[in-house]
Amino acid sequence: MPKHSHSYSGATTYNQGHIHHYGGVTDKAESGVPHNHCMKGVTTFNDDHEHSYETKTGPAINLACGCHYHCFETKVTFVDGHIHYISGYTSVD
Repeated sequence: MPKHSHSYSGATTYNQGHIHHYGGVTDKAESGVPHNHCMKGVTTFNDDHEHSYETKTGPAINLACGCHYHCFETKVTFVDGHIHYISGYTSVD
């Protein structure tokens, strides 16, 4: 069965006077079956630090065209006395 991945990007929540940006590509998962994707990465360096994150997307949200996308939501690692949250949607595949 063919596999696919999705791109994603966004900005963290605003905490302690700043945000970070993040983006990447999910891991590959089988197409045509119920699935989730793993996401992991590191935010941009801002305010003299960066945060890492690792999470899974929600299940596929199917569209009428036969394509789908996923939601995600997680918190980044605790660094410099605080955390941020990331959330959003992957690209449509």
